[in-house]
Amino acid sequence: MSIELRLSDVEPPDPEPKRTIYRDIANLPDPTKLGITIRYFNYDDVGLYMQITGSGTGYTFGTTNLGLLASGANAYRHLDEWASKAKPSPGDLPGGEMQENITLTLKGYTDSGYTNLKWTFERIVTVYWINSADAAFTVDELDNFDDGTVQGWAAANETGNDGGYPAVGVVTDYVLSASYSLRITQQAYNAVGNKEVRGRLYKSFTTQNKPKVFAIFDIRLADGDSANTWKKYIASRRDGTTLIFLGRPFDAVASSYVPLNRWIRIVMPLPGNTTLTVQIAFDWLHPILAATYSTYVRMDDFKIVSKS
Repeated sequence: MSIELRLSDVEPPDPEPKRTIYRDIANLPDPTKLGITIRYFNYDDVGLYMQITGSGTGYTFGTTNLGLLASGANAYRHLDEWASKAKPSPGDLPGGEMQENITLTLKGYTDSGYTNLKWTFERIVTVYWINSADAAFTVDELDNFDDGTVQGWAAANETGNDGGYPAVGVVTDYVLSASYSLRITQQAYNAVGNKEVRGRLYKSFTTQNKPKVFAIFDIRLADGDSANTWKKYIASRRDGTTLIFLGRPFDAVASSYVPLNRWIRIVMPLPGNTTLTVQIAFDWLHPILAATYSTYVRMDDFKIVSKS
């Protein structure tokens, strides 16, 4: 094996754990779009031009040329809206659930024209669909912020925020359910060199004593931000453990690595009968200017559902 594809933060040579992508069809557009963050490795003695594609019943996948990866190196890439599929109907999910597999195929070429194939690596990933609106699920928590409050959510600085930020409140400009969504505001100033800034939303819950529990929420980045505030990643966590990572680790490149200006749905599995804290962290780059810059992230219709 001279190339490898991973979807976790587990470092080689430890084996990659089984990976599952969780999705909820409730109020999801049709067709559905799938974005995914990958990490790919080149163990060969020479640099390779890497390419990623996929396959799965009913799916249309893109083919993405990832460029040259040096010998011994690895890299992250977020593949935005990389695959599409007709939205499953409620009837496709008996009892509100359905599982299927997709295959991700990483290829390594010795030439920039992607014609001389040297290595191929495949990883099978489970896609676990739920229908949170199905009668089999109960809604144990619904935070839609439509009472005009933050409903127990708070914000904390992880690095780089100044002046008492981040702050959390409700807004009316971008919402999924009228009239409010939650907004976290991050702010940093007087940066010396490119500065990493990261804050998080968080709230504690006690889950039901059931075998299947999911947190479901939608987030939207970038609207109304200061110019040139580059978004690096979103980390969705349970008690500080990252379960879903979108984007790339922080760097000083003037580029965003996560989707902007649209709603993104995230579905996280949670353990039953447990008191835990859901954390959602947002990492960005403050440019090389002695000025104040702000970013905003909105969240709406956070819910926790469970099923016996």
